Amino acid sequence: MTPDRWHQTFAALALCAAVSWSGAALAVPFEEGHVFAAVGTGRVAHYDGAGNFLEILDTTRGGFTTGMGFDEAGNLYVTNFSDASVSRFDNNGNLINSVFVNTGADSPGVVAPESIVFDAAGNFYVGHADGTAEVLKYNSAGNFLASFDVATEARGSDWIDLDADQRTLVYTSEGFQVKRFDTATNTQLTDFALLADRPAFALRLLGDGGLLVSDSVNVKRLDSTGATTQTYDVAGNNNFFSLNLDPDGTSFWAGDFGTNDLFKFDIATGALLDTIDTNLDVLGPQLFGVTVFGEITQGGGGGDGAVPEPASLTLLLGGLAGLAAYLYRRSAA
Repeated sequence: MTPDRWHQTFAALALCAAVSWSGAALAVPFEEGHVFAAVGTGRVAHYDGAGNFLEILDTTRGGFTTGMGFDEAGNLYVTNFSDASVSRFDNNGNLINSVFVNTGADSPGVVAPESIVFDAAGNFYVGHADGTAEVLKYNSAGNFLASFDVATEARGSDWIDLDADQRTLVYTSEGFQVKRFDTATNTQLTDFALLADRPAFALRLLGDGGLLVSDSVNVKRLDSTGATTQTYDVAGNNNFFSLNLDPDGTSFWAGDFGTNDLFKFDIATGALLDTIDTNLDVLGPQLFGVTVFGEITQGGGGGDGAVPEPASLTLLLGGLAGLAAYLYRRSAA
């Protein structure tokens, strides 16, 4: 290889390394404990585990964003309440599909997709607040599989979760009840609990058979019998709506759409651990969903797939340097 060709090759390798490095620097990879807040107008605000703002993800669909969840690969799914669709981002925050599924087209009559949960096989369920209020099931490729006509109260199959048995949906319908439905037999089950306050919104099943539920005026912890064993509250916040478990296994995040504040609570003690103000602009009530990368879910998903790390870039640069050295030795030979 001539000196001129050597310099050209080295320059090309350096350019590849620079592009790879700069591209990674511009991305904001999802990491365990990162918090995602559905803040409306098609947007999701991304924070690190300490509550520092990182970026805005935009579904481009406008309107309210509400429920969110992760598949096993760490892709983020966002329900577009106003658009009857679900968007999908990869675990670097890149929008893969503005419309991954169109629930309104797959089951005419359903309106307002509110929440999404995954099973262990990678299938996912979408709950709907209005219209026919069915829960729709899709496979990991986004193909429509089934619909479930669940019993409702004030408003639809509002917020749903899936039990570890892979068949029991537990959900709220903006009423007093936490309801249950068996997807394997397509039958309504007895209610999980009757609450004192209404309306009830987001919920998450716990490993002990109980659950947490945002019950407007506060968040309640219920045991496996449906009895309230603990409450979590912050003065001046009476519109607790969204909720999700933190991957640390000891805490959870809950959002109030009246104040647009996200609160992190210790499950055992009820202590307030952190607060995130999601008021990015003056739009009125917008905080209608929260999820956490690596979230603990009984049914599946959660986002514990592999995420690109800076170390991989170091390996890439090292490999390029080694290749350059090899070419140099060849040219000197």
